[in-house]
Amino acid sequence: MPPSCRRAPGAHRSRAIPWLCGLMLAACSGCRSRSSALEDAGIVLRPPAAWTAAPPASFQVPGTPLAAWRGPEGSALVLFRTLPDPDGDAESALAELTSRLQNLPGYRVVVGRVAEVGGRKAARVEVVAPGTGDAIAPTGTGVPVAPPGKALVPTHWTALVLPGRRGTIRLACYYPESARATLAPIVDEAIAGLNVRED
Repeated sequence: MPPSCRRAPGAHRSRAIPWLCGLMLAACSGCRSRSSALEDAGIVLRPPAAWTAAPPASFQVPGTPLAAWRGPEGSALVLFRTLPDPDGDAESALAELTSRLQNLPGYRVVVGRVAEVGGRKAARVEVVAPGTGDAIAPTGTGVPVAPPGKALVPTHWTALVLPGRRGTIRLACYYPESARATLAPIVDEAIAGLNVRED
């Protein structure tokens, strides 16, 4: 190689450093964004160790998505906020959600109770329904509809509702019912660590 074309020792390394730094900053920025959204909502949640953060906007939820993760077996967990409910409580939220889900085709309510989460009362409802493992299939026509390219499987949905004056915080976790023995304890551990600041 002619002398003019020779690269100084470490040239490749020096050029790679800014590129690597840029990737690290971008990754940290995304982590900070998710963390900031939860902090602004007064929420502390430690997701399961093996689960990876996912874009909250990629989940269709009836509210403002705050954070989301994807786990093994096609599982998913998403936190979102809905409208404030100043006069609401866990008992009324439980009655409303249970009644609504019991009347949907193919839905089977397996758990419905008031649970204490982070020192606050929350409605906890668990359902087995047709879905894709990471979501419940829509039933707008009265019949569960599979998304293009996906097959319907019995899907376990754990729903947690914490009513509040600043907004109602909801957690939704989905996984194939066939993986319940493995994933249910992991989900329970994550929910046990959930803390939502008092209004």
